[in-house]
Amino acid sequence: MNLRFSIIAGPRQRPDKNQPASEAWWNYVNDAVLAEKLGFDSAFIGEHHFCFASGNSSPFVMLAAIASRTERLRVGTSIICMPFHNPLRVAEDIAAVDIASRGRFDFGVGVGSQYEEFETFGIPSGERFGRTWEAIDLIDRCLHGGEEVFSHKGKYFDFPNVRWIIPPYQKRVPFFWGGFGPQGVQRAAERGYNLIAPDYTGIYERVMREHGRNPADYHIGFVNMVSIARSKEEAFQAIVEPSLWVNNVYAMRRNLDGTWPDESARITPEQMRKDHEDGKQSSKAMFAPICGTVDEVIARMLPLVHGAVGLMTHIGIEVRPPGTRTEDVERTMTLFAREVMPSFVAG
Repeated sequence: MNLRFSIIAGPRQRPDKNQPASEAWWNYVNDAVLAEKLGFDSAFIGEHHFCFASGNSSPFVMLAAIASRTERLRVGTSIICMPFHNPLRVAEDIAAVDIASRGRFDFGVGVGSQYEEFETFGIPSGERFGRTWEAIDLIDRCLHGGEEVFSHKGKYFDFPNVRWIIPPYQKRVPFFWGGFGPQGVQRAAERGYNLIAPDYTGIYERVMREHGRNPADYHIGFVNMVSIARSKEEAFQAIVEPSLWVNNVYAMRRNLDGTWPDESARITPEQMRKDHEDGKQSSKAMFAPICGTVDEVIARMLPLVHGAVGLMTHIGIEVRPPGTRTEDVERTMTLFAREVMPSFVAG
């Protein structure tokens, strides 16, 4: 498969910056429009509720807005937190956005990770995998099963006489699994889904082949924060504070059992600086940025792409962690598109 390049994440608000939700929302829509002009292939949006990322609580609405302002760019979810949803409504939303975009929609799905979301929605976190896989099977049946009427009675969902009347624009909407654990990656490979979880590509490749599939026929992607400038230091300064904030929101969030992490989990500016100067990612930082000149960013990213058992096909970059200036975002996107992307295609 040809390499795809995406912007990813969506709007995220900084409560300490007094940023209006509308500003974060429209910033990402405008980023997606620019991405199409620069030659990116897709824009993905995550989903969260009742927490720092509440600006992207309705990803299907934002994706429809982006689709209406673009012609070629694919749009997708990365990810829908499936345990919080009625799968029939999600299937209808998928079909609607796929129609609105004339077949440019990719469905990324996962189990969710925020304690506040499970608590507020009243969903036990221990049910997240069971609910998700039953829901995904129902969504797949709605979109691709070819049944005008069907019924379902499962452990978590009971739907009599489902009359499906809204087929998607695409014959088959691509499904992507997004997550950080081996359990989900194995189940995704068993079902033949694409993958956004490069740490487990070995499991993915093995299970795909065990089920008679060629992994090279599927998309495998990874995501990194990226900042590019005329110097390594300028690129670092453009993103260090926003990325440090995001990483500590994740590092210091409540665990799914309701407990709080120890203060030692917090990432310090000194740790970010050391990782930057050493050219490596901190073991503590979930989203450590890749910063530098064009050549330095290429050098950092090439091993990540080629290290995933030779199967990496999808490169996603996050360029607007909350608090990043628009001029820095646009500079990074432009340099990435004009000088970084061609190096991967040529390679």
